[in-house]
Amino acid sequence: MIPWLLGIAFLLSSSLAGIILIFLINGSLPIFEAYGWSFVTGREWFVGETYGALPMMYGTTVVTGIALGVALPLGLGTAVMTSEVVGRQTRHVLKSMMELMAGVPGIVYGLLGLVLVTTWIRDLFGLIDGNCVLTAGLLLGVMILPTVMTLSEDAIHAVPRLYRQQARALGFQAHEVILHAVLPQAIPGIVGAMLLGLTRAMGETIAVMLVIGSLDRLPAPLYNLFAPAQTIASKIGREGAEAIGVGLHWNALVALGLILFVMVMTLTWSAEQLGWKGRLHRI
Repeated sequence: MIPWLLGIAFLLSSSLAGIILIFLINGSLPIFEAYGWSFVTGREWFVGETYGALPMMYGTTVVTGIALGVALPLGLGTAVMTSEVVGRQTRHVLKSMMELMAGVPGIVYGLLGLVLVTTWIRDLFGLIDGNCVLTAGLLLGVMILPTVMTLSEDAIHAVPRLYRQQARALGFQAHEVILHAVLPQAIPGIVGAMLLGLTRAMGETIAVMLVIGSLDRLPAPLYNLFAPAQTIASKIGREGAEAIGVGLHWNALVALGLILFVMVMTLTWSAEQLGWKGRLHRI
């Protein structure tokens, strides 16, 4: 019975992914026929004139990187503390708080970011406007923190107690037990937590739209985190409703969706490879 259910679930999920991919490819063909590879490398986006995806790809990559830089150390550190340091009751309270944070809608985070984070960034760095890449990255880091922390804690807590006992028997200190006995066993789960956090960050729309500034060109210089920008998701969210079915503008937005799809699938495949390497290393 269970193998049949698993087979049906696999067939349905594969079919859905295939339908989505066909829709994206079919909707993207006109823009690639008109612009070719220059659509991906183009640096400017002016509706009705020219379409270039590079600014949105840059925004997605940098904002996601900032978010991961915030969420991974905080989430992993909190996960280690929750699983290995605090007592059972405190662990339950901390996990409940994180799970509650994970359930907060993105629009609520976006409004808080618009009121608090943008103002803080503006005043801290003396900017004219706090809507920028750094603000979006910090906000996304807070948003994916519960996901990274909760799943990492589950992976660490699932490591058999035998590994801890054997490490202590060898004379390891508490921090050495965590570093050399526990974390290596939890690597696949931690990679999975990072992956889910990244995919949520890459696909987040409303919150990013409110705080990123929405500028369709590359910042100068590229490392300027205080410049407004766009992510792929925020671009589609901002222009999708008005562009639906309208010539190359719509095709360009669908092509952005295809690029995001490829980025997420590549990230998923990479994480799977890292997970398998972690399993082989333990063997």
